[in-house]
Amino acid sequence: MKNLTKNPSPTLISWRRFLSVMLTVVFMVTTSTLAQPSISATNPVNLATGVALNQKISATFNVPMDASTITVATFTLKIGIAAVSGFVSYSGTTAIFTPASNLTANAVYTATITTGSKDMSGNALANNHVWSFTTGSSVVVTSPPMVDLGTAGDFVLLAKTGISTTGTTQVNGNLGISPAAASFITGFGLIADATNTFSSSSLVTGKIYAADYTDPTPAKLITAIGDMETAYTNAAGRVSPDFTELYTGDLTGKTLTRGLYKWSTGVIVSAGGVTISGTASDVWIFQIAQNLNVANAAIVTLSGGALASNVFWQVAGQVTIGTTAAMQGIILCKTQIAMSTGASLNNGRALAQTAITLDANAITAPIVTSVEKDFAPQTFALFQNYPNPFNPSTSIQYTLEKAAQVSLKVFNVLGNEVATLVNIRQEVGSYTVPFNTNQVSVGLSSGVYFYRLEAGSFVATKKLILMK
Repeated sequence: MKNLTKNPSPTLISWRRFLSVMLTVVFMVTTSTLAQPSISATNPVNLATGVALNQKISATFNVPMDASTITVATFTLKIGIAAVSGFVSYSGTTAIFTPASNLTANAVYTATITTGSKDMSGNALANNHVWSFTTGSSVVVTSPPMVDLGTAGDFVLLAKTGISTTGTTQVNGNLGISPAAASFITGFGLIADATNTFSSSSLVTGKIYAADYTDPTPAKLITAIGDMETAYTNAAGRVSPDFTELYTGDLTGKTLTRGLYKWSTGVIVSAGGVTISGTASDVWIFQIAQNLNVANAAIVTLSGGALASNVFWQVAGQVTIGTTAAMQGIILCKTQIAMSTGASLNNGRALAQTAITLDANAITAPIVTSVEKDFAPQTFALFQNYPNPFNPSTSIQYTLEKAAQVSLKVFNVLGNEVATLVNIRQEVGSYTVPFNTNQVSVGLSSGVYFYRLEAGSFVATKKLILMK
């Protein structure tokens, strides 16, 4: 037998060449295929149903991609043949398409990522990746993170150019103004402290600070104003709203659950009021591109345990609170906040980047806890409300020497409960709780009422007088 290895025939040589070429082609194809990026997961998955109307559409790649190739041109969403407006972001290995507004209920959508998408080595998707899903009829909303007020949270009223009042205004909390001087705080009858670091007023339960007072007040105010501006920017800069242009800006008679809301117009609340409903851990941020108008006698009501300290009104225009209207929450205003005769801001703060004008208003800060210089209150105590007699709002203070389940309720002379002000567990500290009769579900007439504090085994009751 011939040694084929030593003396290969022409046929064998041709066969070897053919195999070599084929192996090279297979290797090149395999290497090319392995090098091409692919999509390993999508959300929603293909053919998903009942998708939330505020769903963001995402796709995860098997390798890091060139972010410059992940755009609205390469990542699209359509309903039928109509393109859906939105924006595209990319982080890690995930691309996200965020629709500009909520999706249409019970509709079929098609998402596509094209071969224009490339990895960091310039390798493109082998084929367009296409998947579809069907929406349901509801949205899924989680609470946005809180807006950090920083040291601006030390003030119930904070402005840059002026704070003025006419009539008998009652303010519970600190006032601050900077860079304007104390002369731009008018109507309060300021009484300078001996240190000249702050003033007091018969209309204010708290301290009044101005930029021209003695150190360290000027620096304190510069920091607070900076924190106010930072908080405004933070609230205004939140993206991916849960609700866009809701009710075309007319919130009258509506109930608003937690979430991020955005309007490119102004927002109004007429006499029918608006209800903010949720738990004590829920957060609301209202982004308003123009003015906020709360009409005469309109009431902003909190229900379900919602806290005013978790409600943020970010307003690019002016805020106007009408006669006898009852507002709640933190107002972060780019311009002026104007409160009409008899209006109240309960459990709130007015933080304005120009001026604040008042007219016989009642303003109280949100429920706060303060333990100064590591000295906790030594006893449980319930103090007399102030002012008393009152109409329509007053403040109730108490201290807790240790953490406890706390209940603070108001009763009429027959012993019937008319309002629950606190019903949560609270830590050691000093608390101030506002009580506004305009926010009680049943109308209250002039007369004597009682408020009772229960904190663990501690129980105390005091009398208050409503005088209309």
